[in-house]
Amino acid sequence: MSLGKREGTPKRSKYGGLYGFVLLALAIVSPNAWACTISPNISAAFGSVNSFVIESSPQNTSAQPSAGAVCQGALLGLAVTSNQRIRATLNSTNQGRLVNIENNDAIPYRIFALASQNEQMFLGTAYNYFNPVLIDLLGLIGGQNINIPMEFRTLPTTNVAAGMYTDTLTINWNWRICDIGLLGICLARTGTGTTTINLSIMVTPDCAIQAPDLDFGSAPLVAGFDTVSRTIDITCTKGSDYSVGLSDGQHAAGNVRRMEGGGQYLNYQLYKGTTGNSRWGNGGSERRASSTADTNPGTPSGSSQGFTYRAEILPGQSTPPAGTYTDMIIVDVAF
Repeated sequence: MSLGKREGTPKRSKYGGLYGFVLLALAIVSPNAWACTISPNISAAFGSVNSFVIESSPQNTSAQPSAGAVCQGALLGLAVTSNQRIRATLNSTNQGRLVNIENNDAIPYRIFALASQNEQMFLGTAYNYFNPVLIDLLGLIGGQNINIPMEFRTLPTTNVAAGMYTDTLTINWNWRICDIGLLGICLARTGTGTTTINLSIMVTPDCAIQAPDLDFGSAPLVAGFDTVSRTIDITCTKGSDYSVGLSDGQHAAGNVRRMEGGGQYLNYQLYKGTTGNSRWGNGGSERRASSTADTNPGTPSGSSQGFTYRAEILPGQSTPPAGTYTDMIIVDVAF
């Protein structure tokens, strides 16, 4: 608002001098009329990711639609030299880690104002969004409303259990943004605020299976085939108990597995372990639990567990015509 008072035209005093007029100009602006709006609570989620992906690939997410601050861009240029700021100081409940409260496993992560520009933010250190990298990218000059961004990226982490991982970030905002005052000077809009960001990721269980092919070799008669032993290696998410099943194959007759060649069949069976005749199947008690693994038995710790089986061409069957006989067995893991 401007106020002015003018005392007519200059007149000569009785002493022969001149007296003039006084022009008074005032600019009155409320310091809180224009600046930043702060949201007290924000959530940011990485979604559901299996433990093997967490181990090998960084995961990314961002606070939406902002990191809790919406600010009107400055109306005065020279943003850096005029001491303007939108500062964020971060604190983390778990020191920059997403933590599973069930077992205290943790996934560390990084925080960015803008990850594409590698503008990383650090806990306990004030970060100023008014900087040469972000001024134009975010549109911090021009007076428009800006959603102040914040992005997050996990670091590859091995051997974590399935479950929900969380952290709570507290952002202390502090701003000083210029409006245009008399003669182009900065009329600062200042303020502070606090935002809490609840950050989360759900880790789901998964397994990696190594199942080598089984080859009985060749023989002229059924009785000439030897039994063969193989081991299936399974690596599953830490802490996730499971069971392993083997399908009956593509040509089974009842509970007898069969290889096929040219319309003829060769009966065989797969048994748990290297001794005994306990059939390994895919239902009920025929399955094998992780606790019964031949190598590293028990609840998975993130290391490979080995399950050995014995394969036998069943005696008592007629020798089929010469040829190549094949079948396909599916290995399944159930949590």
